[in-house]
Amino acid sequence: MSSSILPKGFRAAGLPRKDRPRPSRHGLAFFYSETPATAAACFTTNRVKCVHIPIDQTHLKKGKAQAIMINSGCANCCTGARGIKEAKETMRWASEALGIPASLIQIASTGVIGDFMPMDLLKEEIPLVAGQALSDQGLTAQGFHKAAEAIMTTDTTVKIAHQTAVIQGKEIRVWGCAKGAGMIHPLMTLTGEVLRPKSRVQSLGPGPGTRDLGQSLRGRHATMLGFVLTDASVPQRILESVLSEATNQSFNRVTVDGDMSTNDSIFLLANGASGISITSKNQTLFAQAVQQVCEQLAKLIAKDGEGASKFLEIRVDQARTVQEAQQLAMTVATSPLVKTAAYGEDSNWGRILAALGRSGVAIDPAKIDIYFADLCVFKRGSPTAVSAEDARAPLKAKDVVIRIVAHQGKAQGLYWTCDFTGQYVDINARYRT
Repeated sequence: MSSSILPKGFRAAGLPRKDRPRPSRHGLAFFYSETPATAAACFTTNRVKCVHIPIDQTHLKKGKAQAIMINSGCANCCTGARGIKEAKETMRWASEALGIPASLIQIASTGVIGDFMPMDLLKEEIPLVAGQALSDQGLTAQGFHKAAEAIMTTDTTVKIAHQTAVIQGKEIRVWGCAKGAGMIHPLMTLTGEVLRPKSRVQSLGPGPGTRDLGQSLRGRHATMLGFVLTDASVPQRILESVLSEATNQSFNRVTVDGDMSTNDSIFLLANGASGISITSKNQTLFAQAVQQVCEQLAKLIAKDGEGASKFLEIRVDQARTVQEAQQLAMTVATSPLVKTAAYGEDSNWGRILAALGRSGVAIDPAKIDIYFADLCVFKRGSPTAVSAEDARAPLKAKDVVIRIVAHQGKAQGLYWTCDFTGQYVDINARYRT
């Protein structure tokens, strides 16, 4: 990764698990802006939320942030008054190490639910890693890469994306990283709240539609966290709007296992170091760059799903509404039978049709078409003449597209997911041990 892609005025450092002198599942990372940046964030709508979210939301009321501190290995969720106290203590240590007010620090955590923070480690390592961020090392591509490594839990690969845009004859940079491989089914909003829809096919926007927000925690935690940095100068109103839309079009369209996390968060900081100001008149190119970064990161999460061997893109065309299209796509994307069939390269389109039928959307199977890539295997209520063996061919690819045509309207839906393998079961059966 070249330093020429990094947004100006930002620094980063990280201590990944693999770099520790003794075995540990914990990591620590910092992203730091040389000046206070305009800040926005979207948070999980799970009713069970980790400690950091209300703290972050309080700090965001001022619209500014200068640093983000992330610890991996401990979710700091369902930890009561002790968890809140320890989160604030770590922020005090970070404030002293960075020389900035604690109110300008955002925090994020990922790991096992119910575990308490490793305070002995953090007391020693927060000054260390913060110092690395403030040093010349913090300006390097290696510093940013180490930060992206340090936030990983069950991830097998670092997830980084970047884009540039030329506005008013000058270049702005957008850089982002994310983590997530399991407990991935985000539905994030600016407030961390979403109203229950009046029916199963209504939702608040083009995101993942109607989910059960009270999904079980399953005793483990992997979470989706994202961090996007830009050197453009952006008013908070525009920053929030851009982030909300980008989140709906990316992270809110990815699922690995259908389990919504308690800690899902995506942060966007804009420090203005490029000298370019984003306004309502020129925000389109900036918004596109942010959305492209978020989409790339969302796809990387699906591709790195725990135990995954295939990336699946579920497309729905010609639905009545975007909400219905998303509901159809999401139901197929979260179907264990569809995902296991994809792993086995089994052209069992009946599982897809069954998922559509239980989605809560009023479909007519006599109008449905199902495609594997460009190969139509089911058309208007009947199987096509394609043999089961020929239908397997598109499923042998690493990236598989399943397209459903509803023939009910003009709306489209999209979801990214992965297959289910035996390795997924093994990882999650032993996550804490």
